[in-house]
Amino acid sequence: MRTEPTSPVVVPLPGLANGITRFDGAVAVYRAPAERLHHKENGWLPDSAVRIARRDMAIEILCLAQMLVLAGRRQEGLDRLDQALLTAQHSGDAELVLLLQAARLPILEVLAPGAVVESLHREMVKGAACIDYLRSLAAEAREANPPRSGPHLAALSDASNHARAVAPTRRSAQVPGGATNGQAIVRIRTLGSFVVAVDGEPLVAGRKLPHKPLALLQAIVALGGSQVSASLLVDALWPDADGGCGRRAFDVALLRLRRLLKVDHAVVVSGGKVSLDRSLCRVDVWDFEQLVDEIEHVTTGAGVAALLTEAADLMALYGGCFLGAEEDRAWIVPARDRLSAKFARAVTICARALADAGAIDEAERLYRRGLELDNLSEPLYRGLIECCLAQGHKAEAINAYRRCRELLSIVLNTRPSEEMEVLHRRMSASEP
Repeated sequence: MRTEPTSPVVVPLPGLANGITRFDGAVAVYRAPAERLHHKENGWLPDSAVRIARRDMAIEILCLAQMLVLAGRRQEGLDRLDQALLTAQHSGDAELVLLLQAARLPILEVLAPGAVVESLHREMVKGAACIDYLRSLAAEAREANPPRSGPHLAALSDASNHARAVAPTRRSAQVPGGATNGQAIVRIRTLGSFVVAVDGEPLVAGRKLPHKPLALLQAIVALGGSQVSASLLVDALWPDADGGCGRRAFDVALLRLRRLLKVDHAVVVSGGKVSLDRSLCRVDVWDFEQLVDEIEHVTTGAGVAALLTEAADLMALYGGCFLGAEEDRAWIVPARDRLSAKFARAVTICARALADAGAIDEAERLYRRGLELDNLSEPLYRGLIECCLAQGHKAEAINAYRRCRELLSIVLNTRPSEEMEVLHRRMSASEP
């Protein structure tokens, strides 16, 4: 039976410090179930209990964050909300994610008005579109608030409409044998969320969608999308199946996937290897990796405008971690870590080039936008801290370090690297 933590919010405002101390104890209680998610063989908690624990923890952080804001500690409250948002995303609770984004909105309107707030508006509308009873209102909101052109930050903050506009036009010519002028029949989005669209129509989420065929599609993408061993897929998705049973389950799932996609040859099996036909399928991971490769090879010497364009494309394509709402299955984690590292590397390259070109404020904004999409990326925290220190913003640099340390501890049960600790000691030793 789970021990119920003392609520951190049933305290008078003058006793807020004691409430925060008690809240940290609550985090420790709830952290254990989340960690057990990676060790289900111990039989300690079912996945459903883990999701409930994450949801409860997110709600408690929401309450604490609101009290911090009332106490005048807005930035600290925002940091706590970021923690809650991460746990809500892990639980797959779309309504809670929307609630937490709404709680962040008034704080960001004070701390970072302008394009950052506009970006959050778009993310909220995008999230609401995935909730049945909000879908029609989300469409109205999207029409009433179209993306506006403006400062450079607006380009960096566009994370949805720009993705649809840029990806097909900029890179479709490099897809061999495109079916209709580069417009793929099957579009698969895996960064930040999992969405499959056939002939422009997304598959409707619900109980009627078969789980195993979609898991098979996810695994194919996670393992590279081309020449993936069928036996490897069987081991990943049916680890307990004996011999031919696993292969028969794979054949059934493949048949159902082809029917779901309405294109038999979208998934090709040849010589025991499985591939997605690139003339029929468009996967966001492929476009993302191609863009990262471009950034790594052509960024040197680029002007500020070109750098901001590359950064905007990067933010548009990388909507978040790979299959973000999915549990940390063994075949998901390597792809998730690899793509996260590529994202951090590309952001760092663009940000450093911006700083070298004299646009250090734009570099700082880019790091902050990157952390909105991947708030567990230590390299992005280091880059943000260095930008803040270069501008004399020591308090913001220290706050970024604390946020990094807390998130790594709560979510991953780990500590910052020695490189980060050296940077922190340098901050601590410097003059205020």
